Amino acid sequence: MADIPQELILVGVLQKPYGLLGEIKVKPETFDFGRHERLKQVYSRKRHGKEVEVLTVKATRADDRFWYLKFEGLKTPEAVAHLSGCELCVDAKDRLELPEGMVYFSDLPGMSVIDERGETAGMVVEVMETGALEYLLVRTSRGEIPVPWNDTFVKRIDKAAKIVELDLSTLRGSLL
Repeated sequence: MADIPQELILVGVLQKPYGLLGEIKVKPETFDFGRHERLKQVYSRKRHGKEVEVLTVKATRADDRFWYLKFEGLKTPEAVAHLSGCELCVDAKDRLELPEGMVYFSDLPGMSVIDERGETAGMVVEVMETGALEYLLVRTSRGEIPVPWNDTFVKRIDKAAKIVELDLSTLRGSLL
C-alpha cells in the first residue's frame, strides 16, 4: 500500500458515478481547469475526515464544467459509488504555485484578522464551504463568527505576514 502524505491539497470534489464503466464526475476546485490531465496518483477522503484512499488515475477527460476520471481497478459504477461526496486531493508537494492575488483556503486557518480600524479582531479558524458561499470562521473575543468570503468583507490577504484584513463594520452590533 502506498504511503499517505501528511498534507493533502484539495483539487476537486467527487460527485457521482458517470456511465457504466466506473467513471466518476468531479467538480474541480482549482484555478487550473486542465490539471486533470496531469493527475496520476490522487487521494480520496471524506470531507473533514481522516480516512484516505489512494487512487491511481487510469483515464481522464473533461467537458466545460466537470472532469470525468477513471481509476485503476474500479470498473463499474458500483465500484466508485463509495467515492461520491469525497474530496479529491493531491500531495502537498504537487501543489501549484498560485497566480498573484489568489490564496489556498488551507493557508488561511491561523492567520490573524485585522479589522477596518486596524485593530486585531481575532484569528481565522477555518474556511467553511456551504455550496453557495464560502465563509471565514473567525474566532473573536465574543466567540466564533462566520464572515462571507467576498469583496465586501475580505479586503486584503498578506500571505507572508499571515494577516487577513476584513471590513467588519456591517457586522458590528449584531455579531461583534
